[in-house]
Amino acid sequence: MKSKEFEVRVMQYFTENINLQKNWEIAKECAREIIDLKFNDILTGNFEIPSTEELQEKVSGKVPYEFNTSDFMDKGPIDLSGLDDDLLDEALSKTESIYKKFHHAQTKQVARAAKKACNSLIENVKKEISQIKKKYLS
Repeated sequence: MKSKEFEVRVMQYFTENINLQKNWEIAKECAREIIDLKFNDILTGNFEIPSTEELQEKVSGKVPYEFNTSDFMDKGPIDLSGLDDDLLDEALSKTESIYKKFHHAQTKQVARAAKKACNSLIENVKKEISQIKKKYLS
């Protein structure tokens, strides 16, 4: 099997088995934590949403690293049963390398989603504060 074809099939497998709901929950949880910690700064207008890179560091430990060699061999898109030990180790090493890149990209997407969720929560807080000011200070 050609290297590019191998990589494409492996990436398709990882993409098909991604838990999008779990990633969205991680992003929302991260956003809520930030808003809770920086609520006073948000109220006073002294808050800036962390960069995507900072958020990526924050969520990196929460995005599950789900590569399992035996699971991939059993359920993966490629039959590795006929390979000798050296070729099997090489194929699994390459597969895990691809998964690491996939996981990194996945973590970056969760960080971007967390940033969007922060923006949304901040706008909601600002609207609520504005309504409270109108109601009680007008």
